[in-house]
Amino acid sequence: VAHAPAARRRDGTGRHRQLRVCGMAGQKDGMGGPKNRTGRTHDPYSTPLRDGNRDRLYGMLTARAAATLLTYLTEMNKAGASFFMEYMVANRIPYAYGEQAKIADISGETFITGLLTMGPVHIDEKYRDNYVTVDPPALAVRLLDIRLAIRDEYIADLAHCREENADMMKMSCMKNLENSFSSAPCEVDYEDEDGGLNLKAKP
Repeated sequence: VAHAPAARRRDGTGRHRQLRVCGMAGQKDGMGGPKNRTGRTHDPYSTPLRDGNRDRLYGMLTARAAATLLTYLTEMNKAGASFFMEYMVANRIPYAYGEQAKIADISGETFITGLLTMGPVHIDEKYRDNYVTVDPPALAVRLLDIRLAIRDEYIADLAHCREENADMMKMSCMKNLENSFSSAPCEVDYEDEDGGLNLKAKP
């Protein structure tokens, strides 16, 4: 377990002693957990698999927010949509399982910071001696807002995950039960001692 950063200062005897920094954001009991690429500490009991899942989840969230923003731009800002589509193609977010890339690329941070640090872009208009200026940092801010809204939608949708699991289990059990009856044909035995029909399954 990684410990919180410690400072050194001299006590009254002239010797150095360590001071533990406690109560930092994202820490528990003053003990720091695994840190992501920005140095923020998440769950102190996190694992590399959980860290990887979190990074890919952020990447998917960013990619869906970018697709949503592109839809808005296509309807309202043709020049901005053209620029943003080219940017999405050139800076694809490799969040899918099995794809290998840097953590910042997988999580979508490279995609967002690239827009935030880019200067104004002039796009020439067809059939007109003029150009349209696109502000990439402004697009990045809109992208972050959309990403936050989609996160809230995901949280609301995933709140029903337990019910979804129960429904799938119930439907599978009912299907298996129906198949078990249909796969066991019955025959009629007319030699019932009570004079009635005796239905029994063939072995």
